[in-house]
Amino acid sequence: MKQLVPVVLIALAAAMVALPAASAQTIDKPVATVNLIRPEVYSLLQYKTDLQHIEQTMRTQLTPEQKRQFLDSQIDIMLFKQYCEREKIMVSDAEVNQQYLQLKGQLGPTADDAAVDAYFRSQGIVVDAKSYIKQQMLFGRYIQTKKTDALKTIKTPTSDDVLKEYELQKAKLIRPDSVRISVIFIDLRGKGDADKAKGKSIMQSIADKLKSDPSSFDAAMLKGLDPNSGYHATSSLMISRSPEALAAYGQQFMDAAFALKVGDVSPLLSDSSGFQILRVNEILPQKQLTLSDPIPGQPNATVQDLIVNDLTARARADFLKSAQDELIAQLRKEGTVKIFDQNLNS
Repeated sequence: MKQLVPVVLIALAAAMVALPAASAQTIDKPVATVNLIRPEVYSLLQYKTDLQHIEQTMRTQLTPEQKRQFLDSQIDIMLFKQYCEREKIMVSDAEVNQQYLQLKGQLGPTADDAAVDAYFRSQGIVVDAKSYIKQQMLFGRYIQTKKTDALKTIKTPTSDDVLKEYELQKAKLIRPDSVRISVIFIDLRGKGDADKAKGKSIMQSIADKLKSDPSSFDAAMLKGLDPNSGYHATSSLMISRSPEALAAYGQQFMDAAFALKVGDVSPLLSDSSGFQILRVNEILPQKQLTLSDPIPGQPNATVQDLIVNDLTARARADFLKSAQDELIAQLRKEGTVKIFDQNLNS
């Protein structure tokens, strides 16, 4: 299990639940009170409800130490919300909704609310998505308004930094045996028997023509780019000899792709998704990547670009973590916090 709430305000947070409005709390017994600009209570009932939600979602029971970390994180969130209110740092519901829809779009055209929830769970975040997004946006706005000058001090990686990181990561920077292929295919998943029979007939007809005239592959492929052709085509697809590719494409597809020579066209292939015909355009043997080599699957980005981006992201994350720790320490000093230990286990 991931450590619970090591960072509570920025996107490195491991797990949080959203605090409801104070009016929705049932104040039976307090487990904590907070006062930065006004008194606020975190009740025992709400605390137990939040813990139960986390444990059910993560399918594990929290240790006493993790429960205490969670309580501390909730106190920090309450202080931060009051701080934002005092400093007039605001994020509108419309802005949150826009960010939510953008995230959903990045997950794919068919992504729904359940897909967004699943994405957050995969990141170890137990939270209402929009509440979490708002929390991150508020912290980002705090950085923009209060830490602008400090943000500029984040250093760009030097050439020495890049070289050291390259040597450190060198063992992982290997391009496996790969082939660049073109694919003519038809996807029959979810189709009825009549459509499957029609699709097979179309693909068999193409395969028969290519067997006698492989040079007509380009014409058939270009036709497949027309949505009205009855089938589909991909002009350039890079496949690596890897477990991930095997899981994605299947053994028959992989065997065909790596058995062909440049310019060769495969016979008609079939699997649970439908039918495919491949042509190999380029064969790339395994290689130790240099700084100037493109990243496999990302022809417009080099290894150097990847390392610079990673180092920059790491420096920014360190800065944000430091800024958060500094702010929380400041709010703990400015505000009044009381924890009712006698109520925690009642």
